[in-house]
Amino acid sequence: MKALVYEGPGKLLLEDRPVPAIVNPTDALVKVTKTTICGTDLHILKGDVPTCVPGRILGHEGVGVVEEAGTGVTEFKKGDHVLISCISSCGKCRHCRAGMYSHCATGGWILGHTIDGTQAEYVRIPHADASLYHIPEGADEEALVMLSDILPTGFECGVLNGRVQPGCTVAIVGSGPIGLAALLTAQFYSPAELIMVDIDQARLDIARHFGATAVINGSGKRAAEQILALTGGRGVDTAIEAVGTAETFELCEDIIAPGGVIANVGVHGGKSDLHLEKLWSHNIAITTRLVDTVSMPMLLKTVQSGKIDPKKLITHHFALDEILGAYETFGHAAKTGALKVIIETPAAIGAEVKSEKQVGTGTPAVDDWTCDLVTRSGLVLHVRPVRTADEAALAEFFAHVTPQDLRFRFLGGVRQVSHERLVAMTDVDHRLTENFLACTDSGETIVATAMLACDEGFDRGELAISVRADFKHKGVAWELLRHVARYAEAKGLKALESVESRENHEAIELEREQGFVAEFYPDDPTLVLIRKVFHKS
Repeated sequence: MKALVYEGPGKLLLEDRPVPAIVNPTDALVKVTKTTICGTDLHILKGDVPTCVPGRILGHEGVGVVEEAGTGVTEFKKGDHVLISCISSCGKCRHCRAGMYSHCATGGWILGHTIDGTQAEYVRIPHADASLYHIPEGADEEALVMLSDILPTGFECGVLNGRVQPGCTVAIVGSGPIGLAALLTAQFYSPAELIMVDIDQARLDIARHFGATAVINGSGKRAAEQILALTGGRGVDTAIEAVGTAETFELCEDIIAPGGVIANVGVHGGKSDLHLEKLWSHNIAITTRLVDTVSMPMLLKTVQSGKIDPKKLITHHFALDEILGAYETFGHAAKTGALKVIIETPAAIGAEVKSEKQVGTGTPAVDDWTCDLVTRSGLVLHVRPVRTADEAALAEFFAHVTPQDLRFRFLGGVRQVSHERLVAMTDVDHRLTENFLACTDSGETIVATAMLACDEGFDRGELAISVRADFKHKGVAWELLRHVARYAEAKGLKALESVESRENHEAIELEREQGFVAEFYPDDPTLVLIRKVFHKS
């Protein structure tokens, strides 16, 4: 199997490893479908976690399907879809009985730390009955990846330990994935003020969108002054530290109100000063915690009910064989805009696109890229390359496309699709150009098109997707974009590009979620160039 292996500080390799075997009767072997990268993985990569030794498969989050269950496993069987907890717990030891699963005598945080983890095609899960969770039928498994670690961590270590209450004032220092998870879950308790602090304005803009009532772009004394000004000099009832540096922890000390709580969530690799000369008389509490995942059943219900949408945290998608590029993207979040990335294994890709055939570099056989795709809304799409006989069906399709989509999704400022353009779209050479159609009703109704034009050297390809107005917001563009990106990579393209209006936030966000990066368009300030560079294994 393919696995991402830590080989020492600053060194990662994607290697072939044996599929793990059941060791204890209480183990389960899980075929991983989707996993992600955590900030803790970056700490390991930096050498901050000496207990993680070279040769270890990283990763402690994900979803998958049970491949084999040990004889002592009673709650799960082969074929069950499961959510993997970042914490393994026996459920029997003193700490587990106290609800501190993170300190389990034979478990705790061991996946991707002291035993091989989830950034692989298969993973062995110890204490499976207490360390896996059944995924409800019809649940969005991609969203549930966020429940493996990040959402429970923000909630338990930040919100619960911080004693967030209705009407209180909360400051979250750090608007990264953990801070945003705390922001989302803090809203369960209706605080009056939710103040987000960061030095990255883009992340603060996201925090506003997620529900922050105020944002502070700054650090240290400057940020403290602004927060004290916002609170009339009183400070905040709860300060959640979600970065893991001395500076951010001391900022929490500077802004905490008398009687308040500092809830530390960040992973600290060095010491921080505790200013008791100021705080000894302030009746404050300071809490620390490693996530126990005791809240996972509750969080599963809130996600299922739509009370919270953890998919907001996902910005990029990669295949497992692109995971080194995923680490590069995640590790340079200030530049790439990454929050959480999703890593899909071949099992996930095979399940979602069962009839799609992967081919090598060069020109793929076009017929191999005819397949059925299922969108998140359950809509079945029959995707195929265009044929010359499709001219009339395409004319009917464009009658249901909004003028705005015609203006910005098709190159050259086209506002009306002429007969000549329809002919050009159906009579393609299949070498430098391709036009895919997504159809429903047994292929009778075209609901979306994706046009790809490549340069002679296959250095770049330009993509334009359009969806019928009555089929928008059903996941059609998402699946078609992913299909064409795979085709482009198999074709040997080095990069895939799309041009969007700066105002077309929905399309830009969709492309960012699949690993595209937005850049300024050099010739027109009203446009944005969206690019994805393919990483070859």
